[in-house]
Amino acid sequence: MIGRHPGRSCQRCHEPIRWNAVRLVGSRTFCGETCATLWLSDAAARAAWNRALREIDGGSRNLAGRVRLTWIAWRAAKAQRRLDRHLGAGPGARNLPWFWLPSPQGTTALLLALAACGITGGPARETRATARAAATLLPPLQSAVSTPLPVVGSTEPQHMSAAPGRHASARSRSTAGPAADDIIRGDLSVREVAFTFDGGADANAAGEILDGLRARNVRATMFLTGQFIRLHPDLVRRMVAEGHEVGNHLDAHPHLTTYERDRRQQTLPAVTREFLVDQLRRAEENFRALTGQPMAPFWRAPFGEHNPEIRGWAAEVGYRHISWTRGVGTAEDLDTRDWVADRSSRIYRSREEIAARLVTFGQGRPEGLNGGIVLMHLATHRRSDRPHESLPGILRTLQEQGYRVVTISDLVRRLQDSAGPAAHAAPDEQPVGR
Repeated sequence: MIGRHPGRSCQRCHEPIRWNAVRLVGSRTFCGETCATLWLSDAAARAAWNRALREIDGGSRNLAGRVRLTWIAWRAAKAQRRLDRHLGAGPGARNLPWFWLPSPQGTTALLLALAACGITGGPARETRATARAAATLLPPLQSAVSTPLPVVGSTEPQHMSAAPGRHASARSRSTAGPAADDIIRGDLSVREVAFTFDGGADANAAGEILDGLRARNVRATMFLTGQFIRLHPDLVRRMVAEGHEVGNHLDAHPHLTTYERDRRQQTLPAVTREFLVDQLRRAEENFRALTGQPMAPFWRAPFGEHNPEIRGWAAEVGYRHISWTRGVGTAEDLDTRDWVADRSSRIYRSREEIAARLVTFGQGRPEGLNGGIVLMHLATHRRSDRPHESLPGILRTLQEQGYRVVTISDLVRRLQDSAGPAAHAAPDEQPVGR
């Protein structure tokens, strides 16, 4: 039996805190890095939900109402930035402190919190806290997703224990099994292509995209965050009603690796198995509560930041990672770059260039566009030259060329049933989308 120790309790799991393991976020104290990260994720989700309620309700549109909505949106953006900063995302993030002092009162509160912590040496007692968190996270998710589809010629991965210890021991270095592979393409022998659309928070192009898909009688796969589901319930219901497939894009669209900082896909120190599973679970629960249906058993990492370790954690709870197709060289891929709004950027592509790249992809090679996975987004920051406006023409041209537009489930099922080439994971240092 683990004895009780004097000192302040963790503000998330209420376990006693050891002074040499304490983590601080403002004046709040946590028993370790895992609880601190999950608390920041909770705060970001609550702030996004408050914004969603305000926007769904409509409310007063007078000056006071607009000011209130602006204030709530600012707080939601601040909570998201704080989570990203803690996860180490962005230039200079490694130099950010674990805690900040907002005022002299905050400084005083922090000093009092430190004084209240038990000064009793020895290792941090986090086993019960993390075990309880894992037990809370895993069962709902496992019951909500379908059985994962195995990669061709593979077997199911062995499951890890559901109760890892501290952050360092929570990582499994042997999770890169077959189900943790990164699917970047389907069967090269079949003339079919999958269009996928990522939804983070904004949806200013979603209605037109759905109109274009319906006009061509096409079903696509949408990767949605929990924030998107909370903010745009009517759009999500329409997606389901029109037969589109919905996959998981995590709850708060967080950074997961160091790619933005050093162009390497190293797992961020604060990103643990518990954090990833919690993000998957939140998005899944929001979708199920809204539609009464489970999500498809596929996920896409925000910003394209993932590695075998992270994919392995997701695979353990039934999710397989879906990227997009890359061709010969970094300049030829099916990331449309529709998220690039700066015309001076070297990777900016005009609407015409995007359309031309899609309909001519793989020309001169036997496989052509076969099995391709296209990446687009449900929002745009462009005021003109908007790529999604070319979508109906792109779909019509591909259909005239004999391609069948399918969902990711169809593509992966075909890959499973086929004895042809399987998808291969791209190197983790490849350029990524948003």
